[in-house]
Amino acid sequence: MFYIFVKNIIKTITMKISKLKMLKIGETLKDFKCLIPRFNEVKDDKELLREFCSRNRNPIWDLTNIKYFKTGLKSEGLIESGEIGKDDHYIQRSLCMEIIFRKLSDNPDMSVEGFIDLLRTYSSTIQLTKEEHKRITLHTKNTYVMNYLVYDEVGIKVKGLNDIIDSSPRFC
Repeated sequence: MFYIFVKNIIKTITMKISKLKMLKIGETLKDFKCLIPRFNEVKDDKELLREFCSRNRNPIWDLTNIKYFKTGLKSEGLIESGEIGKDDHYIQRSLCMEIIFRKLSDNPDMSVEGFIDLLRTYSSTIQLTKEEHKRITLHTKNTYVMNYLVYDEVGIKVKGLNDIIDSSPRFC
């Protein structure tokens, strides 16, 4: 298991992000920095914060739909089925937005590299079957529970995901 995790780390270190995608990441970071004052206004109001994060989550999909942000991990159900997988953010975009904006608020001068690290940590994806994706979406919709915390509860097994989560002090 650890070997697979290390292999994925080595693979991702050697991956590159295209110049166009780097430009989009940099522009999105600038946009998000402009939104820090608004985030600071709403961060203590649960409802306004939720709306803010939901409204601003779409750029995360636009940025993380490349190989660089894919863990390469697949659910056991997907492996067994042989289906084409569906990307799943193991931390929903609306929930990772709060994390990202808290980090940006703490560090408004964050570099593009630091932002990429945030995206990598909190916005990477795994592959699920369409049915598993639907099941987890229904289970966690309108909750503040991150997908990865309830995969086991809804019968989704993803070998290697706990290694990623456990190896990052940001999840401990």
